[in-house]
Amino acid sequence: MLPTIRLAGKRITHLGKLTMHDSADIFRNAMRLFVGGVTLLTTAEGSARRGLTATAVCSLSTRPPRLLACVNMSGATYRMMDSSRVLTVNLLGAGHENVASSFGGAAPDRDPFEGNHWIEGVNGAPRLADATAAFECTIEQMINAGTHAIVIAEVNNVIVAGNARPLIYVNGRFAHVDASDHVALC
Repeated sequence: MLPTIRLAGKRITHLGKLTMHDSADIFRNAMRLFVGGVTLLTTAEGSARRGLTATAVCSLSTRPPRLLACVNMSGATYRMMDSSRVLTVNLLGAGHENVASSFGGAAPDRDPFEGNHWIEGVNGAPRLADATAAFECTIEQMINAGTHAIVIAEVNNVIVAGNARPLIYVNGRFAHVDASDHVALC
């Protein structure tokens, strides 16, 4: 008997290589089960600024400190990152659901930077004043990989605000975890 999973109310059974016809939906639905920390990737060039919500961000190296982020190459934020070579990764926490949705395109007719307090970082990119943590970076490399680019950035400055309730995203919904000393870790 083949293994079966339920995604978005659908029962899916699959083993073996995916075809182009079915791979995008099955892959996308399965990836929705992958829990990710929610970040805002921001960049600036002159007085222009751009940003997007991202969960595909992780540490790459500690010496020197580097991180990587995956960014859709079709957007204005990617184009500005490519030309400015600066990036700030703003780690969001509980209470940041609305700003995450705004930068995720929930209100396309509204400037997502409005309504929040921003600080210009040492790299010139906007930093959310009450972000759980922020990583101000210089972009070293952008590797094209299908629809997205893998952005490798050196971390030049780290700001930790102390909100111990990071925002996460799983199965199309926001949630948060209490990362205090009272958490039961596995």
